[in-house]
Amino acid sequence: MLAIRILLFLSAVIFINSRRSAKSKRIIILVLGRIDQSPRMQYHALSFAKQGWKVDLVGYQDKKGPGLFQNHPNIQSYAIPTLPGSLTFRSRLSFLLVAPVKILHQLLSILFILFKIKQASYFLVQNPPSIPTFLLGHVLYLLRGTRFVIDWHNFGYTILALKLGKEHPFVKLLRIYERVLAKGAFLHITVSYSMQQVLLEWGIRPCHVCYDRPPAHFQPVQDATRKSNLHVIPEEFNPEKEKLLVTSTSWTPDENIYALWDALKMYNETRNAVPLLVLVTGKGPGKPDFVKHLQKNPLGKVRFCLPWFSSEDYPRAIACADFGVSLHQSSSGHDLPMKVVDLFGCGVPVVAWNFPAISELVHDHKNGFIANDSNELFKKIELLCSDEHVLQSVRQGAFEESKNRWDDEWNKKIPRLFTIDS
Repeated sequence: MLAIRILLFLSAVIFINSRRSAKSKRIIILVLGRIDQSPRMQYHALSFAKQGWKVDLVGYQDKKGPGLFQNHPNIQSYAIPTLPGSLTFRSRLSFLLVAPVKILHQLLSILFILFKIKQASYFLVQNPPSIPTFLLGHVLYLLRGTRFVIDWHNFGYTILALKLGKEHPFVKLLRIYERVLAKGAFLHITVSYSMQQVLLEWGIRPCHVCYDRPPAHFQPVQDATRKSNLHVIPEEFNPEKEKLLVTSTSWTPDENIYALWDALKMYNETRNAVPLLVLVTGKGPGKPDFVKHLQKNPLGKVRFCLPWFSSEDYPRAIACADFGVSLHQSSSGHDLPMKVVDLFGCGVPVVAWNFPAISELVHDHKNGFIANDSNELFKKIELLCSDEHVLQSVRQGAFEESKNRWDDEWNKKIPRLFTIDS
């Protein structure tokens, strides 16, 4: 009898909450990653806060603080506790053993935080990861009537396939999990038109595109400002005699830094090549191996610098660049690299690795170039370093691209989707 009473009580709670309407301008944003390394979710939080929403931002935080928004009165951040450092993925076997423990820890930790927070009208999560966030979205809707919204940055199963292979059972299960649980969400937002079309083919709707655009702190600079900003670059650089190339990477398999090195090796062997300083920004597991590779294989006309910039210095540094390179190859073919958006925000043209969705962002010969392999990448780098007319032409295209801003894109696309019932 007790079990029946509990079941009836839970059924009543679910029935009542599933029919609640959104009545408060409060939203929970969950980042299942480092908040300070999740710019799009930070931009969402700031944009909602500017519109008068109370924002509860949940995610992992570093010692310096949660990110850009830490002093905003409408944003309250909540830190997810981290697992001990010993529980890391050092191999495929350790991944299979540790992943369930990590997921259970995340699920319980986040549930504890969510039920401490005041009831919200909406619950916004990024994908990937979808585990356990999609499950949490459904639980929160059933128990509190909070509308579940997914912001699609990519597909989790395609990223897992880079680690385990496309035919691995876990990859196939994750694809099913993403498709099935996503259908129960109230609303879907994607970073590209290409991704939106995939979701529509899966029968997932309503689905709307909100492109990544640069915020106000990424700005083109004049020559005088560029010279004053050069102090943030931890290498001597003479803009009169050298070109500055910038690339940002997370040192993961979908960004092959060695493809750039191959292109620069060919460039180094070119007669009369302009000296080149290459800034490679970012942190990740593949960085130490690449440093060793550079030490064993120096290039006479190409110098490398691998700094980590603060959030304040990063826009200043990339604004100094003559051009950028995007090595993002996209596990799905449907996402778009935020690093290109940052460069365009500073009016810097980009040579981007080709994949199906990239033409939504990089327009060949207008705001940059698209390359299919290391040889094409070499040819584009050589062209930009040797032909000032071509460089200035694509710089002008990138400058025009810099006029497309996050606030404009967000204000046009998002507020009408998040309604409050009277």
